[in-house]
Amino acid sequence: MLKHLLTSLALAGLVFSSPAQAETPQDGGTLKVGIASTNVTNGLDPHVLQGFYTEWVLGQVGEGLLNYDINLNLVPWLAKSWTISEDGLVYTFDLQEGVKFHNGREMTAEDVKFSIERILDPNTGSRRRVALEPVDHVEVIDNYTVALHLNAPFAPLLSNLAGVWAAIIPPESVNADGTITQPIGTGPFTYVEWVKNDHLTVSKFADYWQADAPHVDEIVFLPVSDDAARMTALRTGAVDIITSVPAQLLPSLLADTDRGFEIKAEQGNKWRIAIMNNAAAPFDNVLVRQAVDAALDREEIMLARTFGFGHVDNQTWDKNSFWRMDGPAPVRDLDRVKALLTEAGYPDGLPITIESRSTYLDDAQMVQAQLIEAGFDAKIEVSDWAALKERMKAGEYHMVISGAGWYADPDSRYGRFYVKSGPANYFAGGYENAEVEALIAQGRVESDAAARKAIYQKVFDIIQAEVPHSMLYFAPKTLAWRSDVKDFRTDREGNLANAEGGLAFVWLNR
Repeated sequence: MLKHLLTSLALAGLVFSSPAQAETPQDGGTLKVGIASTNVTNGLDPHVLQGFYTEWVLGQVGEGLLNYDINLNLVPWLAKSWTISEDGLVYTFDLQEGVKFHNGREMTAEDVKFSIERILDPNTGSRRRVALEPVDHVEVIDNYTVALHLNAPFAPLLSNLAGVWAAIIPPESVNADGTITQPIGTGPFTYVEWVKNDHLTVSKFADYWQADAPHVDEIVFLPVSDDAARMTALRTGAVDIITSVPAQLLPSLLADTDRGFEIKAEQGNKWRIAIMNNAAAPFDNVLVRQAVDAALDREEIMLARTFGFGHVDNQTWDKNSFWRMDGPAPVRDLDRVKALLTEAGYPDGLPITIESRSTYLDDAQMVQAQLIEAGFDAKIEVSDWAALKERMKAGEYHMVISGAGWYADPDSRYGRFYVKSGPANYFAGGYENAEVEALIAQGRVESDAAARKAIYQKVFDIIQAEVPHSMLYFAPKTLAWRSDVKDFRTDREGNLANAEGGLAFVWLNR
């Protein structure tokens, strides 16, 4: 009954804003955004950093050649169009003309060349480098035309050029030591200051190349990690937008027509994951990993953690996606767990340590309870993320509960996770499989979409069988904003810096 009630509430709550009325935007004012984190960004260099909130914040300042619209489709951005040679080795981009950097200088093809080469330079330490590795060299044809020459066809290239991680920046924004402490981009807002663990401020860029944006004079991003404090800040007007609404409050909030703010809550793309160390005992044994996978009741975890507003799936592509793979979802089977552990040499179970940062502690506790019930002797340790991440890369752990996100192209997911040299391989427990790597390599050079999908289906099947990690559930994407915040639109990622939406088009009715 509880499961049915919560699911019904979740499905009933897919539309929660008041009907939109056409109004003339007003310019001016300060927009305050409460970020559900202890800090609003991991740093200021878009080519080096990672993280959802960092992307949303730095995405106000920097932009890529392409972008995503609110339906997560790739759209032209700083590049207004492009052509691809018949052999797939040359991508030629026609740039928007008259686009200015925040220092007043016009963006040209030379800046594109500089930015791509900086990402590719190993000394930069860019996580996006592997995503652009097939680029052999960048050719400036004229001020507004640039060509990327590849050493092999690379189907994911366009998606890898989208967004702030591949931002086009001027050379003068980079310090002599190669770092960035005063980011300069082409975005709707200019960087003002960042006081770590306190706030980050950006101000309106009057010469922004997009018409009729931005509207607000200033945005102040504030870290508000505590759920109660974040809701209080929204209700009192200390912040205007919050990036996460506690799931347990959603049923009552959605029923309250006088709550004084709008809510967006829908199926999200951020997923919780149980990462197992594939390189060391006991999880170097695929039977033990399969036993963990069979011990988990994902529906129970999702309902308890999201009050039915999340969902359970076996992949990141939804049922409407072209890239949706075929395959059954894993189900809990305690008899199978016992048989697998016995075959693996652990008939009486085995001790394991589950680690997580405080953000995912509740998830870890539910996984712990289910594993204990299935015969594991599981204990929990709460760990500092920075130190834990380094130990994960070194293979010094048993199991970690964490979270991951959505990727537009399958190569971004599979190539990052399941290639040993991939930047997120530690999120797959250091998984290594020569057949999988060969298939991923094939997928990168195959230009036919249907043929690529068939290749990734094989990868999917192997990963489902070998279980380098277990997908737990998808958290709902929730945001809330005060009623005087107008024209706030975003995608199901909750991105604050996408085409057709985000903070650039927000205005304040005050």
